[in-house]
This record gives sequence, structure tokens and C-alpha cells, in this order.
Amino acid sequence: MKQLNRRLGVTLGVLVTLTLSLSACGGDDEPAKSGADPQAVMTEAKQHFDDASSVHFTMATDSEPTSGDAVLGANGTLTHQPAFEGEVKVLLSGFNADVPIIAVDDKVYAKLPLSPAYATIDPGEYGAPDPSDFADPETGLSGLLLQMDDLEETGTVREGKQVLTTYTGTLSGDLVSPIIPSADEDSTYEAVIGIDSDGRIATLKVTGDFFSGSGDVTYNLVFDDYDKNVTISAP
Repeated sequence: MKQLNRRLGVTLGVLVTLTLSLSACGGDDEPAKSGADPQAVMTEAKQHFDDASSVHFTMATDSEPTSGDAVLGANGTLTHQPAFEGEVKVLLSGFNADVPIIAVDDKVYAKLPLSPAYATIDPGEYGAPDPSDFADPETGLSGLLLQMDDLEETGTVREGKQVLTTYTGTLSGDLVSPIIPSADEDSTYEAVIGIDSDGRIATLKVTGDFFSGSGDVTYNLVFDDYDKNVTISAP
């Protein structure tokens, strides 16, 4: 009987230790604290973004116009130099192109289709913004967080290994257009924000009228790799 009790005691000890270990490792599965004041959550998320030395992000939409010029997506790293390095997917006169971009020191360099080297461009001529402006704390990506109307917490959602706390609200078109130039400045856009367990913005979905005659279109933005040691230089 004593041996049985000792074995039971050892087994229970192992189970308790295993449970505690699993709990300690489950950080990515824990959503940000729910029930917090939504505006305070957005303020913290903005601070994390603005304080980060770099943030990697992607932007994409499944809807594509068939004519004109437009930004359809992006994939790259943003720093607070400010600078950007990556690719921007654009529609140029009805044709899609993934254009390598470096934006630094108030200049934008692009390797345009059929061009073997980077050249300085005016992104406005292609219906695109200067992507380094996305780091601007007022008019850039983080600036959207404090300018949402009807902001409220809506629940949680799993994105890969993370469980995000979600918030919804609306953004006026004049706030969205510096990020996505095809946005109608007189329209209102629905926004869904996902905040991770560290209080950082992880996802942003913006839905509304981006392309005339296409109805509602959704742009999905994903943010990750905060605070990597990245230096962006002119080509």
C-alpha cells in the first residue's frame, strides 16, 4: 500500500509539473485582456507600433479592377527612419506588376517592369503612396488606430498560433486614402482590428468602396516581426 501511495504521489507530481509547464508555454494562445477600454487598447497598440524599430507587414486584396492604376498589395519591412523595403503590387494601365521598392530619405526607388535597375520615381504618377509614409505616427498606419468611430470590442479570433482580440469601427475615406490611394475620401470604411496578447496590432481589415463599380472591397493587412534589427539604405 505504501508503494502504491508513493507511485500515486509521483504521478500526481509529474502531472502538476506538466500542467504548469504547458501553462507557461501557452502565451501565444492567450488573447489580449478582454473587457479593457477599447480606446486604451488602441492607444497602447499605437505606442507599440510607433516605438518599434521595424515592423514587417503585408497588404492584399482579392478584388482587382481591370483598368487604370491602383495599389493592390504590399509586402515589406517598415522602419521609423522612416523607410520601407519590399514589393508593392500595382495595377498599371490594366496590367498587374510586383514592383520592388525602396523608400528612404524622402526618395522612392523602384525597379519597374523590364528595368534591370532601380530608378527614382514619383509614386503618385502610378497611383501609389510613398510607403515610408506608413510610419508617420499621424497619417500613417498607427494613426488610424486613434481615429476610428464607433469603436468596440467584438470577440476573439484565431490567426495561426495566436488568438487575437478583435475590435470594429469605422474610418473616414480621407484617413484611408494616404494608405490606399484608391479610397474615396468622401466614403466611410468598415475596419476590423486584431490585437495580440502583447497588445500589438496584428491584423487590420478595411472594407468599402475602393474601385468604382466593384462594390465593397476588403484589404487585409498583417503585421509581424516587430523590432527586428533592420537598416534600409538607398540602392
